[in-house]
Amino acid sequence: MNANESLRRLFELDAFDAGGRADARFLDATRDACDHHIRHCEIFRNLCRQADFAPDRLQSMNDLPRIPWLMVNVFKRYHLTSVPESEIVATFTSSGTTGLKSHIAWDRGSMERQDAMRAAIMRGMGLVSDGPVNYLIFAYAPDIAGAKGAAHAQSRYAGFAPAADRFYAIHADGQGEPAFDAGECIDRLCAFAETALPVRMIGFPAFAWRLLNEMEKRGTRLRFPEDSLFILAGGWKGAQNESVPKAVFADIAAARLNIPAARIRDVYGFVEHGVPYMTCEAGRFHVPVYARAFVRRPGTLELLPDGERGLLHVISPYNLAQPSLAVLATDYVIRGNGCACGRRTATLEIAGRAGVAKHQGCAITAAELLKR
Repeated sequence: MNANESLRRLFELDAFDAGGRADARFLDATRDACDHHIRHCEIFRNLCRQADFAPDRLQSMNDLPRIPWLMVNVFKRYHLTSVPESEIVATFTSSGTTGLKSHIAWDRGSMERQDAMRAAIMRGMGLVSDGPVNYLIFAYAPDIAGAKGAAHAQSRYAGFAPAADRFYAIHADGQGEPAFDAGECIDRLCAFAETALPVRMIGFPAFAWRLLNEMEKRGTRLRFPEDSLFILAGGWKGAQNESVPKAVFADIAAARLNIPAARIRDVYGFVEHGVPYMTCEAGRFHVPVYARAFVRRPGTLELLPDGERGLLHVISPYNLAQPSLAVLATDYVIRGNGCACGRRTATLEIAGRAGVAKHQGCAITAAELLKR
């Protein structure tokens, strides 16, 4: 079986399928993807040779951590591909105007699989609707988004319910520069409220929190239908000093907008890996069937059991354009199993950033607008 065929079989599964069938298909797809990258990327081939690793070593799920991984920072310094440049249809970056840029490259099939993952996760979380909604998107408008990966991902979440109206909170001002105005967003929300339609707010949490704070100052209260939705993605990054606990955010969102805590979802991810991890109704991040997550001890890099805090090591075969099959991230996580929501895939608790310096991402660039 070739990589495209084994990936097709993996993507036939529901996003949170778990058990023997899901493991077998994931293992097949990962083995074939590994073979593909070895044959088409010299650097990955040499990495596997140095580690004395070959795809046929993947006989069980316990063998997955043996795949040679790349540190996430590698993608900031090297443009690694496993397909001819002519087959790459999109390249997105993790950074805005500062810092080294990570690049994610997709061929047509990999890009379609990335979209398919997101759609299946939204379906699996029960967040797809046929009814029209109004969108307030805390992200760069398409005309100024450029190749920013987070902006691309966030805009994609505005496609799982028909749009009656769509407003981007970060858009070009009169001089063509990115601008954010919380008051302008409140005015748009007030107009949305008059339609009696649900609202879906998507994007950077720092901007959503600034909006809620401004509503608090003004004494603005709106009553949106309870099937409205917050999808918070991109992290607080440069506005970390403004971050608040999820419970505090939920209380204010309920008071000001009538959106219940179960309809406030976080999305964790990073452009070098490309797989989205979303919280369920119980507030826990779930690993979808298209990836597997492990935890490694800083320093020794030994595998840690569930419940212990360490560096996130993720594996996903979906992207055949780039050897991002196995990536070691710079985030601390705690892996768990079993969740009150009933989904059976592993869960993740995001427990902080390793190291002293944060990655310079488009969320940081966006957060600079909050200081103006």
